[in-house]
Amino acid sequence: SLSASLPSGVLLHPDLFRQEKFIRAGLGNVTRALFDGTILVIIVLIIFLMNVRMTAITLTAIPLSIFVTAIVFKYFGLSVNVMTLGGIAVAVGELVDDAIVDVENIFRRLRIWKASGKKENHESMVRSASSEVRNSIVYATVLVAVAFLPLFFISGVEGRILASLGGAYLVALISSMFVSLTVTPVLSALLLNDKSLEGHEKETRLVTWIKERITPFIYSSIANVKIIGTMLLLALLLTVGLYVFAGKEGIPPFNEGSGVVMLFLPPGTALEATNAYVAKLEVALLQIDGVAQVSNIAGRAPADPHGGSVNTSEVQINFKPGYFEKDRARLFRDIQAVLDRQGGADFSLGQPITHRLEMALSGVRAPIVVKVYGDTPEDMDTAATLVLQELKKQKGIMNPRIEQNTVVPEFRVYIDRNRLAEYGLSSGEVAENIEMGLMGDMLGQVRLGGASVDVVARYDAESRGSMSSLRDLTLPFQGAESLGSVGDIRVEGGRNSQDHEGGKRVLVVSANYQGSNIVGAVENARTALMASKLPIGVTLSFEGTYKSQKETTRRLVLIFLLGIVLIFGALYHAFRSVSIALLVMTNIPTVLIGGMIGIWLTGGVVNMAHLIGFISLAGIVSRNGIMLIGRSLSLVRTEGMPFTPETIVRATLDRVVPVLMTSLVTALALIPLLLSGEDPGKEILHPLAVVLFGGLVSSTVISLFLTPALFYRFGRKATSQDNTAEFTGF
Repeated sequence: SLSASLPSGVLLHPDLFRQEKFIRAGLGNVTRALFDGTILVIIVLIIFLMNVRMTAITLTAIPLSIFVTAIVFKYFGLSVNVMTLGGIAVAVGELVDDAIVDVENIFRRLRIWKASGKKENHESMVRSASSEVRNSIVYATVLVAVAFLPLFFISGVEGRILASLGGAYLVALISSMFVSLTVTPVLSALLLNDKSLEGHEKETRLVTWIKERITPFIYSSIANVKIIGTMLLLALLLTVGLYVFAGKEGIPPFNEGSGVVMLFLPPGTALEATNAYVAKLEVALLQIDGVAQVSNIAGRAPADPHGGSVNTSEVQINFKPGYFEKDRARLFRDIQAVLDRQGGADFSLGQPITHRLEMALSGVRAPIVVKVYGDTPEDMDTAATLVLQELKKQKGIMNPRIEQNTVVPEFRVYIDRNRLAEYGLSSGEVAENIEMGLMGDMLGQVRLGGASVDVVARYDAESRGSMSSLRDLTLPFQGAESLGSVGDIRVEGGRNSQDHEGGKRVLVVSANYQGSNIVGAVENARTALMASKLPIGVTLSFEGTYKSQKETTRRLVLIFLLGIVLIFGALYHAFRSVSIALLVMTNIPTVLIGGMIGIWLTGGVVNMAHLIGFISLAGIVSRNGIMLIGRSLSLVRTEGMPFTPETIVRATLDRVVPVLMTSLVTALALIPLLLSGEDPGKEILHPLAVVLFGGLVSSTVISLFLTPALFYRFGRKATSQDNTAEFTGF
C-alpha cells in the first residue's frame, strides 16, 4: 500500500524482518503440540480402560477445562499467546488426571457392586465411590497449585514470561478439578450402567499383567526397605553431582529464524563510510549457505530507546526456510567467521528479540556484560583492558569489546579561585553564567499561529566559536568583566562521552557467547579478575545473563523451599499426621533422578525452564503418595484390615492403575514438546517438558515400591492413632 506513494527509484522490501513470522510459527508449533498431546492421552486411556464410555467420560475434562480457561481469560482481558497456549499444552495430560482417578474408582466399585448382587442403589454406589477419592483429588490439585503459586512473585523478564504460562496452567488445572467433582460423577451415573459393565467383570489383561508382575517386587521392597533406601540415597548423590557439573544459563535462547549483527565503527565515522563498510559486510554474509537477505540500519535518532550515532549499524540477517531450525549452530559459526575477518570495527552477534531482552536485563545488547565503575577515566581504562584480556581467555566467549570512546578536542576553563575570592565571587556563580550564555536561557514563549515557541537567549556563534572569543566573553560581575580576566582557557583532549550510573562513572565491557556454559565461563573470568590487582577505587559488576541466572536461581531456591512448606501444610491438614505428610513427600527428591538424566541427554545445560519444571513436579508427584497411602489408611481405619504387608500390597494394587495412568498421560502428553525442541515457540516449553517427563518417570516407578515399603516401616504408629474425627476422608 505504501509503494504507490514512494518516489521514483525507491523500492520497498516489506519482508526483510518481520516478527510476525516468529510469532505465527510459535503459535502454530504450540497449537500442534497441544493437539498431538491430546491424541496421545486418548491412546493411553483406550489402552488402559478398554471401555469406550469410560474413555469418553474421562476425555470430557479436556475440552471443558480449556473452555473454562478461555472464559476466565476473556473475563480478565488476558490474551492468547505462545506462553498461555504453552501452559495449556504442558497441562493437557494433567487435565484428565482427576477424572481418571474418579472414573477408575467408580468403575472398580461398580464391578464389585455387580458381583455382590447389587445390594445398593446404582446412583448411591456412584456417589459413594466418587466421594471416596474426592479429597485425594482436591488435595492433589491443591498441592500442584501451592507449589506453582510462588512463581508468580518472580520479578523481571523471567517473571513476565512465567506469569502467562503459569496462569494458563493453573486455571486449566483448577478447572479440571471442578469438572471431575461435578461433571464426571454425573456422566458416570448416566453412562456406566449395567450394559456398560457387561464383559468388564474382570480387569483388562494389561492391568492384570501389571499387577501380577509388580506384586512380588512390592513384597520384596517391604522386606528390604533399608537396601532400597540406601540405593536411592546413592542415586540422589550422583544426581547432585550431575547438577554441579552441568552447564548453566538463564532464559533458554530463542529460535527466531533470523540474526542480527551490531556494528560499531570508531566514533566520528561519517554515515557514508558506515554504509560503505556495511555494504562490503553484506556481500560477505550473503555468501554463507542458508542466508537469504541482509539489511541494515545505520544510526538511530537520539530519542530512540535503542538510539546510536551514525558510526553504528544494526545488520539484520534473514535465513532461508528450514535452515535455521536444522543448522543454527553452523550458521552462527559461519557468520562469526565472516566478522572475524573484518577489521576496524567491533561486533555483537545475536538475534533481534534476544538482543532486546538482553537490553532489558543490563542496558546492553549482549549476554555478557561487565560494568567498570571508577573515579578517573584512566583507572577505568586500565581495569577495562584487564577485563577484556580475561574474557578473551575463556572458551566460548566471542566478540569482547570495550565501550567505544575517543579523545576529541575541547575548550577547558580553569578558574583562578584566588582572584575570584578578591571580588567576593565563587566558581559556581561564574560557571552558572557561562552555562546560561553558551547553552541558552529560556525567557518565555511566543505564539506563532497555533503553536507556542520558546524564546531562548544565548551568545551568538561568533562569541563562542574560538578561544579568543571565549576569553572575551563578558561577565556581569564588577572587577571580573570577562572570562579571560578570571581564568585560563586551554584546548585539551577529552572523552567524547562518559556514562554514569548510580552517581558514578561507568565503562562497559561486553561480549557474546557461543557454547554450553555461559555462567561457568563468566565465573572463571570473575574469579581471575577478583584475584588480580585492580586500580584503587575501581569496582566491577558482572551483569547480563550471568547476573540474571544467579539471581533467578536464588529466587527459585527460596520459592522451592516455600513451596515445600506449603505442601507440608496441605498434607498435614489432609492427614493430621507429621509422619504421614513426610512419607508422602519422600517422592519429591526422586524427580531429580529422571529430571537430571533428561537434562544430560538433551545437552547437559541447566536453564531457568528446567528449574521451573523441578518446582512444579514437587506438587505433581505428591499425588501418587496421597493415593497409595490414602488407600492404605482407608483399608486399615475404615474397613478394619490389619496393618500387615498383605494390606499394604492390596492398597498399592488398588491404586496402581490410577497412579500409572495419571503419570503416563501427563508424561506422554509432553512428547510433542520433547520432539523438535528447536522449533519456535518451544524454547521454554521443551526444557520444561524434559524435566517433567524424566521426573515423572523416575518418581512414578520409585513410588510404587518405595512408598509402600516406607509406609509399612514408619506408618504403623500414625495409622493406629485414633484421629477418626479429624480424618479428612482419604
